[in-house]
Amino acid sequence: MTAGVLARVLFRRNEATAPAASPAAAPAGPSRAAVRALGPLPVAGFAAGRLALAVCLAAALAEQPAHAGQLPSGLRERAEQGDPAAQNEIGGRYYAGRGVERDDAEAARWIRLAAAQGYAPAQYNLGLLHFRNRGVAGSDAEAARWYRAAAEQGYAPAQAGLGYLHVYGAGVDEDHVLAHMWLELAWRGAGDDRTRRLYAGRREELAARMSAEDLRESRRLADRWRPAAER
Repeated sequence: MTAGVLARVLFRRNEATAPAASPAAAPAGPSRAAVRALGPLPVAGFAAGRLALAVCLAAALAEQPAHAGQLPSGLRERAEQGDPAAQNEIGGRYYAGRGVERDDAEAARWIRLAAAQGYAPAQYNLGLLHFRNRGVAGSDAEAARWYRAAAEQGYAPAQAGLGYLHVYGAGVDEDHVLAHMWLELAWRGAGDDRTRRLYAGRREELAARMSAEDLRESRRLADRWRPAAER
């Protein structure tokens, strides 16, 4: 069995076994481009990396609490009035079928409305929909564009997602200096210890394959980075 074939077997197996807090948090997995470009990477490293990627990339759509059978009172009204947080939440619920019938097109519609207002969690979620080909055209380039929009605001899940895309060269140039920079920034901005440990593990795994000079440059860039609003 070739490394490429074995990698695809691991891809499918981990799809069922990676941790998920809810249906919305099912693993995103590496992109189509990442799987195609897998060649020189160790298969074991791919499997571990995929598990980390699954947890990191699917966080935002699972943040809203589940209310089986109905939407929270006033949520739709706030969304229809243009509240981006409400739009993002109702989009996440359509994505997962929580309180409404699952509908990927409606999920994308509501999330896109919030993303268009510059709401970072929705921008990340829209990127995730493109990454997973759910309700919108599957596109690593579009995923990267929306991850970047949220990452530039300092949103840690999007920074991690953009870092992973740079590791694999999916939708962006393969660039380990930038990948490490974004993972470092995600680690600094993570909201809980478990997520920080996850980002740190992926960052250090990447660092082990980088030269000392590239690591210094990555850390220099991370130290100089500021959210878009502060530039």
